[in-house]
Amino acid sequence: MSRISGIPRRALLAILFMGVLGVVLSVPAFSYLPMFTRGQGAAHQDHWDFNAFPVTWSLNSTTHANISGTRSVGDVIQASFATWQAAPNASISVSPGPASTLTAAGFDGVNLICFVCAGDFSTNADTLAVTLTTSSDVPGQNTKHGGTSTFTGQLIDADILFNPNTQFTTGGGSAQDLQTIATHEIGHFFGLDHSPVVRAVMYPFAPNSLITLGSDDVAGLSLLYPKTTQDLPTGIVSGTVRFTSGGGVFGAHVFADSSTNSASFGGNVRKTPISSLTNPDGTYSISGLPIDSYVITAEPLDQPVDDSNISGFASAFAQSAVQTNFNTRWH
Repeated sequence: MSRISGIPRRALLAILFMGVLGVVLSVPAFSYLPMFTRGQGAAHQDHWDFNAFPVTWSLNSTTHANISGTRSVGDVIQASFATWQAAPNASISVSPGPASTLTAAGFDGVNLICFVCAGDFSTNADTLAVTLTTSSDVPGQNTKHGGTSTFTGQLIDADILFNPNTQFTTGGGSAQDLQTIATHEIGHFFGLDHSPVVRAVMYPFAPNSLITLGSDDVAGLSLLYPKTTQDLPTGIVSGTVRFTSGGGVFGAHVFADSSTNSASFGGNVRKTPISSLTNPDGTYSISGLPIDSYVITAEPLDQPVDDSNISGFASAFAQSAVQTNFNTRWH
Protein backbone atom coordinates (compact mmCIF):
# COMPACT_ATOMS: atom_id res chain seq x y z
CA MET A 1 0.00 0.00 0.00
CA SER A 2 1.36 3.43 -0.93
CA ARG A 3 0.33 6.58 0.88
CA ILE A 4 1.02 10.31 0.49
CA SER A 5 0.96 12.72 3.42
CA GLY A 6 1.61 16.44 3.16
CA ILE A 7 1.44 19.67 5.11
CA PRO A 8 -0.54 22.68 3.71
CA ARG A 9 -0.63 26.20 4.90
CA ARG A 10 -21.90 20.83 12.70
CA ALA A 11 -25.07 19.64 13.05
CA LEU A 12 -27.13 19.77 16.28
CA LEU A 13 -27.43 16.13 17.35
CA ALA A 14 -26.54 15.65 20.99
CA ILE A 15 -24.17 12.89 22.05
CA LEU A 16 -23.65 10.87 25.15
CA PHE A 17 -20.01 11.00 26.20
CA MET A 18 -18.89 8.18 28.47
CA GLY A 19 -15.30 8.09 29.58
CA VAL A 20 -13.05 6.85 32.32
CA LEU A 21 -11.57 10.02 33.77
CA GLY A 22 -9.08 8.38 36.09
CA VAL A 23 -5.62 7.59 34.74
CA VAL A 24 -4.17 4.18 35.53
CA LEU A 25 -0.57 3.07 35.23
CA SER A 26 -0.07 1.03 32.09
CA VAL A 27 2.11 0.50 29.06
CA PRO A 28 1.01 2.51 25.99
CA ALA A 29 -2.00 1.00 24.21
CA PHE A 30 -3.63 3.32 21.66
CA SER A 31 -3.05 7.00 21.16
CA TYR A 32 -3.72 9.55 18.43
CA LEU A 33 -3.01 9.07 15.53
CA PRO A 34 -1.03 6.51 13.59
CA MET A 35 -1.49 5.93 9.89
CA PHE A 36 -3.30 2.71 9.06
CA THR A 37 -3.22 0.01 6.40
CA ARG A 38 -6.33 -2.05 5.83
CA GLY A 39 -5.64 -5.73 5.33
CA GLN A 40 -7.25 -9.04 6.13
CA GLY A 41 -10.48 -7.26 7.06
CA ALA A 42 -9.02 -4.99 9.74
CA ALA A 43 -7.13 -1.73 10.27
CA HIS A 44 -3.45 -2.11 11.17
CA GLN A 45 -1.18 0.63 12.52
CA ASP A 46 1.69 1.51 10.18
CA HIS A 47 5.14 1.24 11.71
CA TRP A 48 8.65 0.02 10.98
CA ASP A 49 10.08 -3.25 12.23
CA PHE A 50 13.57 -2.14 13.19
CA ASN A 51 14.65 -5.77 13.59
CA ALA A 52 13.72 -6.69 10.00
CA PHE A 53 16.39 -4.60 8.27
CA PRO A 54 18.37 -1.42 9.04
CA VAL A 55 16.14 1.63 8.56
CA THR A 56 18.16 4.46 7.05
CA TRP A 57 17.47 7.68 5.20
CA SER A 58 19.40 8.92 2.17
CA LEU A 59 19.66 12.61 1.36
CA ASN A 60 20.00 14.11 -2.07
CA SER A 61 21.52 17.38 -0.90
CA THR A 62 21.13 19.11 -4.28
CA THR A 63 18.91 22.17 -3.95
CA HIS A 64 17.37 24.85 -6.09
CA ALA A 65 17.57 28.58 -5.38
CA ASN A 66 14.47 28.28 -3.15
CA ILE A 67 16.65 27.05 -0.25
CA SER A 68 18.57 29.72 1.64
CA GLY A 69 20.05 30.12 5.09
CA THR A 70 23.12 29.64 7.22
CA ARG A 71 22.95 25.85 7.74
CA SER A 72 23.28 22.97 5.34
CA VAL A 73 20.17 20.98 4.48
CA GLY A 74 21.97 17.89 5.82
CA ASP A 75 22.35 19.52 9.22
CA VAL A 76 18.66 20.42 9.28
CA ILE A 77 17.51 16.89 8.38
CA GLN A 78 19.85 15.33 10.92
CA ALA A 79 18.56 17.66 13.64
CA SER A 80 14.95 16.89 12.71
CA PHE A 81 15.47 13.13 13.01
CA ALA A 82 17.32 13.66 16.30
CA THR A 83 14.27 15.47 17.71
CA TRP A 84 12.13 12.33 17.26
CA GLN A 85 14.90 9.98 18.39
CA ALA A 86 15.15 11.86 21.69
CA ALA A 87 11.44 11.42 22.49
CA PRO A 88 10.84 9.83 25.91
CA ASN A 89 9.14 6.43 26.19
CA ALA A 90 9.87 5.58 22.55
CA SER A 91 12.52 3.30 21.08
CA ILE A 92 13.40 3.94 17.44
CA SER A 93 16.43 2.92 15.41
CA VAL A 94 17.15 4.93 12.28
CA SER A 95 20.37 6.36 10.91
CA PRO A 96 21.65 8.29 7.90
CA GLY A 97 22.52 6.11 4.93
CA PRO A 98 24.62 6.81 1.85
CA ALA A 99 24.09 10.11 0.05
CA SER A 100 21.80 9.79 -2.95
CA THR A 101 21.63 11.24 -6.43
CA LEU A 102 18.09 9.95 -7.04
CA THR A 103 15.63 12.55 -8.33
CA ALA A 104 12.42 10.52 -8.13
CA ALA A 105 10.53 8.85 -5.32
CA GLY A 106 9.71 5.15 -5.60
CA PHE A 107 9.43 1.84 -3.82
CA ASP A 108 13.09 1.00 -4.30
CA GLY A 109 14.58 0.27 -0.89
CA VAL A 110 15.87 3.84 -0.55
CA ASN A 111 14.21 6.21 1.92
CA LEU A 112 14.92 9.32 -0.09
CA ILE A 113 14.87 12.91 1.15
CA CYS A 114 14.90 15.27 -1.80
CA PHE A 115 14.63 18.97 -2.63
CA VAL A 116 14.79 18.66 -6.44
CA CYS A 117 12.49 15.69 -7.03
CA ALA A 118 9.33 16.03 -9.08
CA GLY A 119 6.20 15.76 -6.95
CA ASP A 120 2.51 16.44 -7.38
CA PHE A 121 2.48 19.94 -5.92
CA SER A 122 0.21 21.31 -8.64
CA THR A 123 -3.07 20.23 -6.98
CA ASN A 124 -2.44 22.42 -3.96
CA ALA A 125 0.28 25.01 -4.37
CA ASP A 126 0.27 25.59 -0.59
CA THR A 127 1.57 22.07 0.08
CA LEU A 128 5.06 22.53 1.47
CA ALA A 129 6.24 18.92 1.39
CA VAL A 130 4.93 15.40 0.95
CA THR A 131 5.88 12.07 2.46
CA LEU A 132 5.18 8.94 0.43
CA THR A 133 5.13 5.75 2.48
CA THR A 134 4.78 2.14 1.38
CA SER A 135 3.40 -0.42 3.83
CA SER A 136 2.74 -4.12 3.56
CA ASP A 137 -0.85 -5.15 2.76
CA VAL A 138 -0.21 -8.73 3.90
CA PRO A 139 2.76 -10.55 5.43
CA GLY A 140 5.21 -11.99 2.95
CA GLN A 141 5.63 -9.04 0.59
CA ASN A 142 9.04 -8.05 -0.77
CA THR A 143 10.68 -5.37 1.39
CA LYS A 144 13.39 -4.50 -1.18
CA HIS A 145 15.89 -5.37 1.54
CA GLY A 146 16.42 -9.05 0.79
CA GLY A 147 13.47 -10.30 2.80
CA THR A 148 9.70 -10.25 3.14
CA SER A 149 7.32 -8.36 5.41
CA THR A 150 6.21 -9.97 8.67
CA PHE A 151 2.95 -8.12 9.41
CA THR A 152 0.26 -6.02 7.77
CA GLY A 153 1.06 -2.33 8.14
CA GLN A 154 4.83 -2.84 8.21
CA LEU A 155 6.47 0.23 6.72
CA ILE A 156 8.98 -0.76 4.07
CA ASP A 157 9.72 2.51 2.24
CA ALA A 158 9.34 6.25 2.87
CA ASP A 159 10.35 9.23 0.72
CA ILE A 160 10.13 12.92 1.67
CA LEU A 161 9.89 15.53 -1.09
CA PHE A 162 10.00 19.29 -0.49
CA ASN A 163 8.11 21.67 -2.77
CA PRO A 164 10.67 23.36 -5.05
CA ASN A 165 8.30 26.32 -5.47
CA THR A 166 8.35 27.15 -1.74
CA GLN A 167 10.96 29.44 -0.27
CA PHE A 168 12.66 27.66 2.65
CA THR A 169 15.30 28.87 5.06
CA THR A 170 17.73 26.71 7.00
CA GLY A 171 18.21 29.56 9.44
CA GLY A 172 18.65 33.30 9.41
CA GLY A 173 15.99 34.16 6.85
CA SER A 174 12.34 35.12 6.64
CA ALA A 175 11.18 32.21 4.44
CA GLN A 176 9.42 29.06 5.69
CA ASP A 177 11.56 27.38 8.33
CA LEU A 178 12.88 24.14 6.84
CA GLN A 179 13.43 22.35 10.14
CA THR A 180 9.80 22.94 11.12
CA ILE A 181 8.56 21.24 7.94
CA ALA A 182 11.19 18.49 8.05
CA THR A 183 10.27 17.60 11.64
CA HIS A 184 6.60 17.30 10.65
CA GLU A 185 7.34 15.14 7.61
CA ILE A 186 9.62 12.85 9.61
CA GLY A 187 6.65 12.21 11.89
CA HIS A 188 4.92 10.77 8.78
CA PHE A 189 8.12 8.84 8.03
CA PHE A 190 7.67 7.04 11.37
CA GLY A 191 3.99 6.31 10.71
CA LEU A 192 2.14 9.19 12.36
CA ASP A 193 -0.83 10.83 10.67
CA HIS A 194 -2.01 14.43 11.09
CA SER A 195 -3.23 15.54 14.51
CA PRO A 196 -6.05 18.00 15.27
CA VAL A 197 -4.09 19.13 18.35
CA VAL A 198 -3.11 22.67 17.36
CA ARG A 199 0.22 22.75 19.22
CA ALA A 200 1.36 19.31 18.01
CA VAL A 201 4.13 19.04 15.42
CA MET A 202 1.76 16.77 13.45
CA TYR A 203 -0.93 19.46 13.15
CA PRO A 204 -1.51 19.73 9.36
CA PHE A 205 -1.03 23.49 9.03
CA ALA A 206 2.49 24.83 9.34
CA PRO A 207 3.45 27.52 11.87
CA ASN A 208 6.36 29.85 11.25
CA SER A 209 8.63 27.83 13.51
CA LEU A 210 8.04 24.70 15.61
CA ILE A 211 10.92 22.27 16.09
CA THR A 212 10.15 20.64 19.46
CA LEU A 213 7.66 17.84 19.99
CA GLY A 214 4.40 18.21 21.89
CA SER A 215 2.95 15.69 24.33
CA ASP A 216 0.60 14.43 21.60
CA ASP A 217 3.54 13.70 19.28
CA VAL A 218 5.41 11.84 22.01
CA ALA A 219 2.36 9.76 22.97
CA GLY A 220 1.80 8.80 19.33
CA LEU A 221 5.42 7.77 18.81
CA SER A 222 5.53 5.74 22.02
CA LEU A 223 2.39 3.92 20.90
CA LEU A 224 4.10 2.70 17.75
CA TYR A 225 7.55 2.09 19.27
CA PRO A 226 7.16 1.58 23.03
CA LYS A 227 10.22 1.21 25.22
CA THR A 228 10.40 -2.00 27.24
CA THR A 229 10.94 0.16 30.31
CA GLN A 230 9.36 3.60 30.19
CA ASP A 231 11.36 6.73 30.97
CA LEU A 232 8.40 7.97 33.00
CA PRO A 233 5.10 6.30 33.91
CA THR A 234 2.03 6.96 31.81
CA GLY A 235 -1.58 5.88 31.85
CA ILE A 236 -4.63 5.36 29.68
CA VAL A 237 -8.04 7.01 29.45
CA SER A 238 -10.67 4.99 27.60
CA GLY A 239 -14.40 5.17 26.97
CA THR A 240 -17.11 5.41 24.33
CA VAL A 241 -18.68 8.32 22.47
CA ARG A 242 -22.31 7.63 21.54
CA PHE A 243 -25.22 9.41 19.94
CA THR A 244 -28.30 9.76 22.14
CA SER A 245 -29.81 7.04 19.95
CA GLY A 246 -27.19 4.67 21.36
CA GLY A 247 -25.02 4.20 18.29
CA GLY A 248 -21.30 4.79 18.46
CA VAL A 249 -19.75 7.89 16.88
CA PHE A 250 -16.98 7.11 14.40
CA GLY A 251 -14.02 9.45 14.13
CA ALA A 252 -14.82 11.78 17.01
CA HIS A 253 -11.71 13.63 18.13
CA VAL A 254 -11.31 12.88 21.85
CA PHE A 255 -8.53 14.64 23.72
CA ALA A 256 -7.25 14.78 27.27
CA ASP A 257 -6.14 18.24 28.39
CA SER A 258 -4.27 18.63 31.66
CA SER A 259 -6.05 20.73 34.30
CA THR A 260 -2.87 21.36 36.31
CA ASN A 261 0.43 23.16 35.88
CA SER A 262 2.51 19.98 36.00
CA ALA A 263 5.45 19.67 33.61
CA SER A 264 4.02 16.65 31.72
CA PHE A 265 6.93 14.92 29.93
CA GLY A 266 9.36 17.72 30.79
CA GLY A 267 12.61 18.40 28.97
CA ASN A 268 12.15 19.83 25.49
CA VAL A 269 8.64 18.36 25.13
CA ARG A 270 5.96 21.03 25.03
CA LYS A 271 2.82 20.35 27.06
CA THR A 272 -0.17 19.78 24.77
CA PRO A 273 -3.42 17.82 24.91
CA ILE A 274 -3.10 14.15 23.96
CA SER A 275 -5.77 12.73 21.70
CA SER A 276 -7.33 9.88 19.79
CA LEU A 277 -10.09 9.22 17.26
CA THR A 278 -12.97 6.90 18.04
CA ASN A 279 -13.40 3.52 16.36
CA PRO A 280 -16.53 2.63 14.34
CA ASP A 281 -18.28 1.49 17.54
CA GLY A 282 -17.44 4.78 19.28
CA THR A 283 -14.78 3.36 21.58
CA TYR A 284 -11.48 5.14 22.13
CA SER A 285 -8.34 4.75 24.18
CA ILE A 286 -5.85 7.56 24.78
CA SER A 287 -2.53 6.16 25.93
CA GLY A 288 0.78 7.73 26.86
CA LEU A 289 -0.75 10.15 29.37
CA PRO A 290 1.62 11.36 32.08
CA ILE A 291 0.00 10.84 35.48
CA ASP A 292 -2.09 13.98 36.00
CA SER A 293 -5.67 15.29 36.15
CA TYR A 294 -7.39 15.80 32.80
CA VAL A 295 -10.50 17.28 31.20
CA ILE A 296 -11.74 14.95 28.45
CA THR A 297 -13.38 16.50 25.37
CA ALA A 298 -15.04 14.95 22.33
CA GLU A 299 -15.44 17.13 19.24
CA PRO A 300 -16.23 16.68 15.53
CA LEU A 301 -13.53 17.12 12.90
CA ASP A 302 -15.43 19.90 11.14
CA GLN A 303 -12.67 22.47 10.51
CA PRO A 304 -10.01 23.62 10.52
CA VAL A 305 -8.91 19.94 10.58
CA ASP A 306 -11.38 17.69 8.79
CA ASP A 307 -11.66 14.28 7.16
CA SER A 308 -9.51 15.38 4.21
CA ASN A 309 -6.51 15.83 6.51
CA ILE A 310 -6.65 12.19 7.63
CA SER A 311 -7.78 10.73 4.33
CA GLY A 312 -6.66 7.17 5.04
CA PHE A 313 -8.31 6.81 8.46
CA ALA A 314 -11.93 6.15 7.46
CA SER A 315 -11.07 3.79 4.61
CA ALA A 316 -8.82 1.74 6.91
CA PHE A 317 -11.92 1.02 9.00
CA ALA A 318 -14.10 0.40 5.91
CA GLN A 319 -15.96 3.69 6.46
CA SER A 320 -16.64 6.49 3.97
CA ALA A 321 -15.74 9.38 6.32
CA VAL A 322 -15.61 10.35 9.98
CA GLN A 323 -18.91 11.46 11.51
CA THR A 324 -19.32 15.13 12.37
CA ASN A 325 -23.07 15.45 13.10
CA PHE A 326 -22.75 16.06 16.83
CA ASN A 327 -21.84 18.81 19.27
CA THR A 328 -18.68 19.14 21.32
CA ARG A 329 -18.96 17.70 24.84
CA TRP A 330 -16.50 17.59 27.72
CA HIS A 331 -16.13 16.06 31.19
